[in-house]
Amino acid sequence: MPDPTVLILGCGIGGVVAARELRNQLPAPFRIIVIDREARASFPPSYLWVATGDRRPQSITRQRPTLSRHGIEFVTAEVRLIDVANRYVRADSREFHYDYLVIALGAETTLETRPGLAEHAHSFYSLEGAERLGATLRYFGGGRVVIAITSLPYKCPPAPYEAAMLIEHFFHSRRMRQKVEIELHTPEANPLGVAGPQVSSELRGLLAHKGIEFVPESRIASVGGHEAVFLDGSRAAFQLLIAVPEHRAPAVVREAGLTGAAGWVDVEPATMETRFENVFALGDVVHVPLPGGMALPKAGVFAQSQARTVVANIVHRARGGPAPEPFDGFGRCLLEVGANNAAVVEGDFLGGERPIEFKQPSMAWHLMKLAYERYWLWRTY
Repeated sequence: MPDPTVLILGCGIGGVVAARELRNQLPAPFRIIVIDREARASFPPSYLWVATGDRRPQSITRQRPTLSRHGIEFVTAEVRLIDVANRYVRADSREFHYDYLVIALGAETTLETRPGLAEHAHSFYSLEGAERLGATLRYFGGGRVVIAITSLPYKCPPAPYEAAMLIEHFFHSRRMRQKVEIELHTPEANPLGVAGPQVSSELRGLLAHKGIEFVPESRIASVGGHEAVFLDGSRAAFQLLIAVPEHRAPAVVREAGLTGAAGWVDVEPATMETRFENVFALGDVVHVPLPGGMALPKAGVFAQSQARTVVANIVHRARGGPAPEPFDGFGRCLLEVGANNAAVVEGDFLGGERPIEFKQPSMAWHLMKLAYERYWLWRTY
């Protein structure tokens, strides 16, 4: 009989954590195979530092094939077909059969859904986009900077607010803040509304203190020349437009019939298992509903904890032992506010006993974020 196989699709933050933990906990006869279309990994929480010139791209990138030294088989290929009925995946011209499948393909992002947006907007949701934005910021002569969140949901909900505050500090440190207006448009009624009213209030205060205009319930409709048009008919002229792209489940996941009514993969929150036996999903591709109608944010901190939940359930099924603890929904975000300071948003997002708290900005939290970046890059690859 062939060796039992765990097949992981996607090698982002959640996928690589699942691979490393599975390899540590399953005996050698088990094969751990990871498929991703990119051989190069990068650390998304550092993209904004690339844009502001605080990181060189090569300092936050690693090569995924080096996972082989940890006993993990890495395959560089595009996932073309997921067949859950026959328990196999086709990636380019190869077929991979599995005993357990972990879908960690993340979200597709696009600026193409709004006329003119792709031609006129920058984005920091990829390393290449962050590099291009950084080059533009270095030569920016002044004027209005518009940051627009295209639609909900999007991954790393604090990121646009971090971007606004880091860009504000970028211009302040270059003694040209008085030449720049910054405004942030979002479809949300309140910033980080999923974290509750206290967090929203604190974040509004930070934006106001830094002179950043917050425009809620504002959806961009199109872009022409140097003007953004919003669905309510309002307009905003700009010299620099930065957009959070629309997010959606990858086409191969949709075509496999894995997505639900929300357009993402539905899972059992306690185990992260889909409606198909031994098929799990984690990270940005999943939909985890919250009390009150919102959904669990798409964020790296949850991708990691979901990965550990998936690992615990696969190991339990493969080797027995006590039933694993359910996914608990606790998350901590270190939110950069500029000037080498960061705030903290943390709590139980599934609505348990730990309320979501906002901890005031300090250099200590910023140093913690720096330390975590270095630890992640060292530990993971």
